[in-house]
Amino acid sequence: MNIETSVNGLVVESRSGMRVELSGALAGLIGGVMMAIIGAALAIAIGDDLWKAPKLISTFVVNPDAATAPGFLAGPVVIGSLIHLALSALFGIGFGVLTTRIWKMPLSYGAPMVFGFVYGLTIWLIAYFIILPLLNPLVLEIYAPAFLIQNLTYGLSTGLAYGFLRSSSRFDRREERSERHRAVKA
Repeated sequence: MNIETSVNGLVVESRSGMRVELSGALAGLIGGVMMAIIGAALAIAIGDDLWKAPKLISTFVVNPDAATAPGFLAGPVVIGSLIHLALSALFGIGFGVLTTRIWKMPLSYGAPMVFGFVYGLTIWLIAYFIILPLLNPLVLEIYAPAFLIQNLTYGLSTGLAYGFLRSSSRFDRREERSERHRAVKA
């Protein structure tokens, strides 16, 4: 239910319009956490440093030498994890806007998961072949197939979470009740 009202000639969206971004951000955070879990499992499986990915991500803002030190380093790991989660939320908002506002994709038949898979693949392709070589080539030290699997996990998890969050009828019922309550008072 997306209600628009005109205030001084400006179009203002109701709270349901805000839910697209909030649902996208939350879904993106869920996808980012799932991506980190899969990344950690893959790092262990291939005998890599468990903390390598967050340390490499942190080199956007800290000394690159921190990424080469073995083991857990609190500063770079925390900074890298925060950067990762912030980007996950931003990409989640992008996912929500693309699927709901631009393409008006249905939430049924697994459409968010399918689009999430494609979205994760697209993020990997653009990041791995264009953005990271230009901005921070150190991050390319992450094993490419593992990085691809992580991005596909991000996309699938984000799509699943977004579909769940957006189709939750509890939020819609609460909004409908508040709209009826405002109409009765007016």
